[in-house]
Amino acid sequence: MDLAHSTGKYTLVRKLKDPKFSVDHLDRYGLLLLAGQRNFQFGVVDAEQQRCLLLEDYALPQSPEELVGTYRSIIEEHQLLMAGYWKSVKLAVKSPYFTLVPQAYLSSENIAHYLTLAVDFPDEHYSVYSQKHEEAGATMVFGAHKELVDRIKSTYPSHSIPLMYQGSSFIEGIRQVSSAEYYPVMYLHIDREYLTMVVIDDGKIILFNGSAYRKPQDLVKYTLSAFQKLNLNQNETKVVVWGNIPTKSDEYLALYRYIRQLSLGKKPDFLTFSHVFDEAPDHQYLDLYSLHLTE
Repeated sequence: MDLAHSTGKYTLVRKLKDPKFSVDHLDRYGLLLLAGQRNFQFGVVDAEQQRCLLLEDYALPQSPEELVGTYRSIIEEHQLLMAGYWKSVKLAVKSPYFTLVPQAYLSSENIAHYLTLAVDFPDEHYSVYSQKHEEAGATMVFGAHKELVDRIKSTYPSHSIPLMYQGSSFIEGIRQVSSAEYYPVMYLHIDREYLTMVVIDDGKIILFNGSAYRKPQDLVKYTLSAFQKLNLNQNETKVVVWGNIPTKSDEYLALYRYIRQLSLGKKPDFLTFSHVFDEAPDHQYLDLYSLHLTE
């Protein structure tokens, strides 16, 4: 693992590189970008070998007014991110502005209307986007920082880059790594002070939600509230945790006090990893890896 320096604008938290990675083969590789206000991760995947070759994870300062400038610095100071000859480039954003709309109720004429009904959406600086989930029979409608999206996309003018929502990538990932269950299972993605929650019952999404949190007790409150809403049993319902938290984090231990069928997620089997990636806990980066699955 290569831990680098901290600049005034961002900190490289983790860097993992497969010995098989070669800058001479970028035209065979897919670039995966996951952008948020608190963190930024990117990965490189060999599309032919279905192998993850590179991962970098950055922590960003809590300074929304400097967000675009911080990303500009990361990209312009990184030789790989400035390269334009990737086989593909995929981009997903983390955002608190989202809603999952059943396809039967969706009208494409004014898709922003669904978002304004669900959240207090800031029109300034943000634009509305959507992504269809065929298997779920629903469309994710979400808001993203327009200037940030435009800045990242402009780095790769030869690529047509569809914009995705981080929660959508997480949904696709858990559909791939989870076994068929005929009873409700809860999947949690715990990011840096943000929780994404998905409950799937017999292959159908019955709950999708997200919320900021400040302390582990908040996670317990939000999780138990969902249990009560869906009439789930705390001793029997499986809860699988992924995200950017340590293996024995305060968040995980707090949840374990109330939920007995609690476990950490595993590395996905739709990609292969060298021994170098053993240094990253298995339950981390599923949302980034799963961008490889999306179209």
